[in-house]
Amino acid sequence: MNYEEKTYDVVVVGGGLAGVSAAIASARHGAATCLIQDRPVLGGNSSSEVRVTPHGAAAFHGYARETGIVSEALIEERATNHERITENGWTNSVWDLTLYDMAVRTTGLDLMLNTTVEDVAVDADNAISSVDARVGNAEKNYRLTAEIFIDSTGDGTVAALAGNGWTSGTESHEAFGEPHAPEEASPDVMGSSLHFKTVDTGQEIEFHAPDWAVKYEDPRFFYEGGRVPKTLESGYWWIELGPPFDTIHDNETIRHELTRHVLGIWDYIKNRDETWREKAKTLALDWVGQVPGKRESRRLHGRSLVNENEFLERKAFDDEVAFGGWYVDLHTLGGLLADTSEPLNARELDPTSQYGASTNIGPFGIPLSILIAGQVPNLLMAGRNVSATHAAMGSIRVMSTCALMGQATGTAAALAHATGSSVNEIVEERIVELQQELLRDGVFLPNKKNEDPKDLALQATPSASSEEALQGVGPSSADWLNNLGQWTDHPVFPSTGRLEHRTAQWIALGDQRDLESIQLCLSKLSDENQQVRAQLHTVEDIWDYRVEAGEPLATTTLAVDSLEPTWVPWNLGQQIDASALPRHGYIRVSLEANPAVEWHIAGTVQPGNIATYEASPGRYRRFGGGTTLSFMVDPPQRCYPADNVINGVTRPHRFTNAWRSDPVKPLPQSLTLSWEQPETISQVQLTFAGHLLREYHAYPPQYRDPQTPRDYSLQVLEVSGEWKTIFSVTGNYTTRNVHTLEKPVRATALRTVVTATNGDPSASIYEIRCYTDTPCKQPSFNPQST
Repeated sequence: MNYEEKTYDVVVVGGGLAGVSAAIASARHGAATCLIQDRPVLGGNSSSEVRVTPHGAAAFHGYARETGIVSEALIEERATNHERITENGWTNSVWDLTLYDMAVRTTGLDLMLNTTVEDVAVDADNAISSVDARVGNAEKNYRLTAEIFIDSTGDGTVAALAGNGWTSGTESHEAFGEPHAPEEASPDVMGSSLHFKTVDTGQEIEFHAPDWAVKYEDPRFFYEGGRVPKTLESGYWWIELGPPFDTIHDNETIRHELTRHVLGIWDYIKNRDETWREKAKTLALDWVGQVPGKRESRRLHGRSLVNENEFLERKAFDDEVAFGGWYVDLHTLGGLLADTSEPLNARELDPTSQYGASTNIGPFGIPLSILIAGQVPNLLMAGRNVSATHAAMGSIRVMSTCALMGQATGTAAALAHATGSSVNEIVEERIVELQQELLRDGVFLPNKKNEDPKDLALQATPSASSEEALQGVGPSSADWLNNLGQWTDHPVFPSTGRLEHRTAQWIALGDQRDLESIQLCLSKLSDENQQVRAQLHTVEDIWDYRVEAGEPLATTTLAVDSLEPTWVPWNLGQQIDASALPRHGYIRVSLEANPAVEWHIAGTVQPGNIATYEASPGRYRRFGGGTTLSFMVDPPQRCYPADNVINGVTRPHRFTNAWRSDPVKPLPQSLTLSWEQPETISQVQLTFAGHLLREYHAYPPQYRDPQTPRDYSLQVLEVSGEWKTIFSVTGNYTTRNVHTLEKPVRATALRTVVTATNGDPSASIYEIRCYTDTPCKQPSFNPQST
């Protein structure tokens, strides 16, 4: 048995999306980092071994997709993968290789696969001094020493070995008053799942389950228990087992039991189910997982504890370093051994049910203090083992959220190393510095914006060759979404604009405080003429889901007297006080429910302007998969000005936050930053629009977001008075690009020229940053430039 000792600045244990993000972030920020993973591939539950696709906030909220390191990976995977996303179980090795490629090409990162941490050494202050790890099938042991450790094992293994406290099970409702906590506490946790994939052979093929498989006969188990297959191609998350088994110590027993159930369920679908067996005739099992995907085990004691109520309230934490927005997803304890599956699924995925509406939360901020171990001073944690209650963990345990927590811990660890600080001093004394680093690295924080004093762009004056004026969109507006279309996967609802619920459309306003009229495209669905009550409100942001958002700016009753889609005007005239209209903000026009009226869905999505419907009394929810309902405004609004690229926010939120060129004018179009005095420029970072509107699952194979510029150049106006091209890019599809000059240049202006997009008629940019030094970290898949 070989034995080797190695020393690092940061050691990350666990190679799921949280660990991968933590390790890459740490290394990018200059810390010598080691990533230890006990499997042969990275990605954890998202890998081809388990095949759970990464979920996040954009499953429920428009423009809420996670950015940062996880976004780099997901964009690259969709651009290069030929496989269509279906139910859990579809994932192929393209995703594994994408993550592996990112890790290998990261300078300062050592990767140890098939390596398991078996012991932890702590010093007199209870800080971890080293971990002992064994390489499977290699007869090799390591002792790894570091200043800072990050536990992203999911099970909290490193923290538990180091003596940090932890909790398992469910808290009672009395403990924190959480709406979804049970009346009585329980030691039980959510279970693990095993997935499968099928292939269509083109000819009838038999399947005979082995004698040791579970025998399923009763259709009520599936149809009344919320276990209805969404597709026969792959699946299913509800093949789940937890109690009476321990998800840590009984993992191998769970794996075998789940295998028995997978084969038994496929046997039932293939041979006995009246609905599915005909469709399954030519299908054969192609793959059955043998690594259970685990949902819950230990939750570590941290510097603070977060509960469900803080997420429901969208509390603004001073130490916000990540965000979430998945619903409170608490599976029925027992899984297949219980009467029903996860409660929302058992309610036929009805988002308007009382349960479905009450679990929809966010997006909300996540504080650093729940990622810092409470009893081990040099330990951070990321993923589903962080300091949260069972109910709160139901929302933040999904992998894209875990990845954001991982990036936050990796960046915090590197900052601690670079400044000689402890991890606790980061949250106490350097939290603003950490937040600004995360924002610069592409992470979105709901309650923070770019205020980087070194960013030269913030002192510049922006101007553009043209800008789009928001006029509105209608049913016949051209669709430029490049096959993204109207996403119809769960949890998308409704699919038409029929006013079965109160429905609302967000409309961005510029700085002119002038709104003469709004027109809505409506039709009646009966022979009788109809009326519908309308209201106009100001709202805080695109996720302000309050139906009663203060006193309305105006109200009216609209007459709908045509069976054909017709533009119905609302002449505001003197109805509204112009001073009450927001500058660079949103208003919301809402129509009360009237099932005899349809508000027609627009033929495309107007960027930053999306709709909602009232899913429960007093609370809106995203309409469809991120949809614009047909509207027109007069006068047109300047809501995509050049100034947006330096307002500090890189997605639609409290405003559109994007520059868009006039779609009528042909490309190229350009945006210029000008300074009164020459500035020395060494580095430019561009953040482009794209890959934010909808959940990762909505994106087809080899997808390039049409909003993202494909071909562009960067030019500087030198002190000599001549424009000089410093970078040219072709074939781009990524959204955060860093360009570092070999030699700094002195310039009075910087111009970004977009010559082609991936389909959008407008050029679009969220943010431009400029630096005299080079603080921006290179993304893994930065486009080649000349």
